[in-house]
Amino acid sequence: MHKLYVVGLLFFSLLLTLVLMQPAHAISPNIVISQLQLGSVASASNEFIELYNNSTSDSEVTNWCLYYASAGSTQIGNKMTCFTPDNENTHLYIPGRTFSFAISNQLSIYQTSLGSDFKFSAALSGTAGHVRLIDSGGLEVDKIGWGSTAVSAEGLKPAVVPATGKVLSRKIIAGNLLQDTDINSDDIEAIFPKTSYSYGSIYEVQDVCINISGIQTSIPIGYTVDATDNCIPPPVDICPNLDGLQTAVPDQYWQDVKGNCQKDSCLNITGVQQKLPDGMKYSDDGLLCILDLLPLQITELLPNPIGSDEGNEFIEIYNPNSSSVNLSEYKLMVGVSAEKYNFPAGSIINPNQYMSFSNDDIKFTLVNTTSSVKLVSSDDQQVYESSTYFSPEDGSAWSLIDGSWQYTNQPTPNEVNRVSLIEPGSGAIEPDGLMPCAANQYRSPETNRCRLFVTSVSTLAACKDGQYRSEETNRCRSIASDVGQLMPCAEGQERNPATNRCRSVSAVLGANNLTPCKAGQERNAETNRCRNIVGTIPSAGYAPEQANESSNNSILMWSLISVGAIAICYGIWEWRQEIVNALKKVKFGFNNK
Repeated sequence: MHKLYVVGLLFFSLLLTLVLMQPAHAISPNIVISQLQLGSVASASNEFIELYNNSTSDSEVTNWCLYYASAGSTQIGNKMTCFTPDNENTHLYIPGRTFSFAISNQLSIYQTSLGSDFKFSAALSGTAGHVRLIDSGGLEVDKIGWGSTAVSAEGLKPAVVPATGKVLSRKIIAGNLLQDTDINSDDIEAIFPKTSYSYGSIYEVQDVCINISGIQTSIPIGYTVDATDNCIPPPVDICPNLDGLQTAVPDQYWQDVKGNCQKDSCLNITGVQQKLPDGMKYSDDGLLCILDLLPLQITELLPNPIGSDEGNEFIEIYNPNSSSVNLSEYKLMVGVSAEKYNFPAGSIINPNQYMSFSNDDIKFTLVNTTSSVKLVSSDDQQVYESSTYFSPEDGSAWSLIDGSWQYTNQPTPNEVNRVSLIEPGSGAIEPDGLMPCAANQYRSPETNRCRLFVTSVSTLAACKDGQYRSEETNRCRSIASDVGQLMPCAEGQERNPATNRCRSVSAVLGANNLTPCKAGQERNAETNRCRNIVGTIPSAGYAPEQANESSNNSILMWSLISVGAIAICYGIWEWRQEIVNALKKVKFGFNNK
């Protein structure tokens, strides 16, 4: 019952609001039809309608209209004339205790000296009919019905038809106050017309803010008028430190934390530079930001790696400066199409550092035929260009070595570049005038000097009698033959019969006086050193137990309990009256037993 009562009360309130609410119209019950002339002795078409502001206050009559309807009609009728302004910004008013006068076109011709506010085509019946004053919203403000057959007169009692030469006139109560009881037969009488009629009291008011409710005769404080006559608050100047009104941050400016707009530090660089970028300086004329560094260099390219190209191609950059360089100020241009690539965000190349970028880091492609790579600054000025390579072999890097570009079979990303290794028996021809290199050497193409091959021990010539090969240098060394002349070995050492050198006893395989290894360790048969035993993972004698995620279940359980408790409390509060009544009934039932 409580719920039904609440719902019913809300529905009744809503219905009452809809009934009582009316559209907001400029209705003024003060404006009345004060006189009607249905015709004159001279002509039945000599008609006029007089209106009167029956109050001391000015009343707006913008777009109000006069209508005529026949005696038997209950409809609004046909429009005769209207208070129409010149434009939508104009509002028309009738001052308090003044008249408005409208005459028929025929009367204006018959009596040319008679002035008026409006004219209309003669239409009033001399026997019965209705004249209505309708406001701009279509609501009836006043009405006069005359003749016994007029079915829509105020109070359903029409005024008596005036005799020829008289007019229908609203009765005067006192002074300049006219009677308006909404009963035409009581309010209207037949009298002779006045000797003169007033007109021209209507005045107009310009609304300077058509978008604001009400009439604004002047621009409100703090507002401005736009091109469509809308009044808007003045725009906020978001750059108070600049001359003039700034409704947005101007081009080539940025806004600091204080709300001031500061000029872009480098107008020639794309984007807004809040400060001079690292590694740059202003030009002599102060208009451009230019690099203030030794140019970065492209030092190595790997267009044709062994195996897959994906993630293995790379471009190497070298910083010859004594300060770090932010690579965000640079771009790579690859190939004939010169497509531009940005470096990964946050790339900083340190002083004298080689830094390589693979085609995983930057999505470039180095073709395997012929191409080159350029390094350009952020303002598209070329900084460095590699030499052009031609059909490199698999695994050959195109490298800048000792100032010249050449192929090398030793790619060195992120490192100083190295020349190619020349294998023995390569058939290299010696330059004229130079002695041939030894069998285990090759001639450096950069220095024309002989250099040792890096090769395996298995290809080296055997050492002479009385020599052995050094494990560190692969060179043959003499074996000391007179053991008696050698210094005794230190304690814990013994003489190596192969080299006559002292060595640790623990290095002798099969020694039986070594310290036992700790538990969980074993002796390495090759080095006689102890090492941890790497065994198989022992199997458990029982099945592993599954861990329960009780914490998540507890959180869920308590969440559900909390939500349920809130719902129950809300239900008790919402139905508290019904619960109290039910308890009272239960108590009453127990008391009656």
